[in-house]
Amino acid sequence: MGPLAERRYPGEGTPFFSGFTAAAHRGASGQFPENTIEAFRRAQEILPGCMLETDVRLTGDGAIVIIHDELLEMKTNGSGPVGKAGLGEIRSLDAGYTATFDGGLSHPFRGKGYRIPLLSEALDTFPGARFSIDIKDRDLGAAERVVSLVMEKGAAHRVIIGSFHDRTMRFVRKNFRGIMTSFSRNDILGFMATRKFRRRAPARGGAAMLMPEFIGGGQYEYMGRGATRGARIITRGLINDAHRCGVPVLAWTINRPDNMRRLIEWGIDGIVTDHIDLLKKVMAEYDLR
Repeated sequence: MGPLAERRYPGEGTPFFSGFTAAAHRGASGQFPENTIEAFRRAQEILPGCMLETDVRLTGDGAIVIIHDELLEMKTNGSGPVGKAGLGEIRSLDAGYTATFDGGLSHPFRGKGYRIPLLSEALDTFPGARFSIDIKDRDLGAAERVVSLVMEKGAAHRVIIGSFHDRTMRFVRKNFRGIMTSFSRNDILGFMATRKFRRRAPARGGAAMLMPEFIGGGQYEYMGRGATRGARIITRGLINDAHRCGVPVLAWTINRPDNMRRLIEWGIDGIVTDHIDLLKKVMAEYDLR
């Protein structure tokens, strides 16, 4: 493999994007229950300085907790929406209850003390770590609480905010000028449209594109019988065009080393993965730091 360590990146020279960005999807979620302090800690142990990708939701009593799914039963021994539960109830739940790495044959993390963390707890526990925070709620009040908390903690310089909800992203950009955001879904679609019709790139958008390789498929990283990929959206051309606009492109969620290698050779600026240990090995092949 030819060394790529000297390659220039669009975000070079900024505190947040400097060189290749390795990101742990919900922490080291291939080894520990996702979105737990233990998963984040393990990711930082494996690859110090890696970005921690995570998800947040608002509880029924106004706290911001780290959890991906809307329903508690998806990842815990609780039930019902996160937004209708109080913090006390949520903190009492077993965040390792459903975690399994053998297709459900065993659940080795049950009863081991894993808990759903507060966003404030994660920011305090990892004071030097960069975070990519995905706001899951549609409620603008949730977005305001998340970003206000980040700013109260003095963590704005090490956090990038994203959301699938374009209204949320517009709200954050309008009301919190000091916070970094990623491209929203519509921002990405707009960028792709300008490429197709060879128009000037849109001025709106965030500091980086965090996006899957494919959209509309059954699973984003294709493998196995019956897997569907959907339509490819990350291409060499898209990466090159984004770079001409000074925008880094990060791909999620990439867990196969062969796909990691291909994307790196295409010029991708970062990879979000469940297996930060595998990404670390691939980065070493290319002398990426």
